[in-house]
Amino acid sequence: MMKTMQHISFYFWRLCLLRDSPERIPATPFVLALVLLVYLPIALIAITIGRPALGLAGIVGTVIIGLIFPAALTWGLLALKQATNRFVATYSALLGTNSIMLIILLPVNLVLLNTDNESLKLLADSVSWICLGWWLAIAGFIYHKASNISVIQGSAIAFVTELLGVITSVSLFPAA
Repeated sequence: MMKTMQHISFYFWRLCLLRDSPERIPATPFVLALVLLVYLPIALIAITIGRPALGLAGIVGTVIIGLIFPAALTWGLLALKQATNRFVATYSALLGTNSIMLIILLPVNLVLLNTDNESLKLLADSVSWICLGWWLAIAGFIYHKASNISVIQGSAIAFVTELLGVITSVSLFPAA
């Protein structure tokens, strides 16, 4: 089991580096469930750290919104392209790579929230913007491979997805 998880983690890392393709992931509900089981605690921790003023309901709600928007827009895109059979692999790839990005951003968010050093805050803020750009490239690449659209179009879809998710979660779960 450990070897399998290591292999899957390496695959997602290669996908983050745009050196692998999302169609290589097995398109089975078991794999999606496994990726979801890994993603959930990472996302819960990331939201807890990133939005410390939220209560438990807000944290869970934000994670659920973060799952629903990409799922719905991915399904819609693949339905438009008549490729819904690629949904499980595509969504698994998005969740797996997002998990890695959230792990990378954890120390960055801790620095942003826990330091008064302006230079360090500026560095952490810059790294977070670079990670956003990197995430948009990754998601654009995944959408490109899954639905035969350009990477730029895929990145735009990922950006709109993120923006709608953030607006919705901040509206529904404002900081206390």
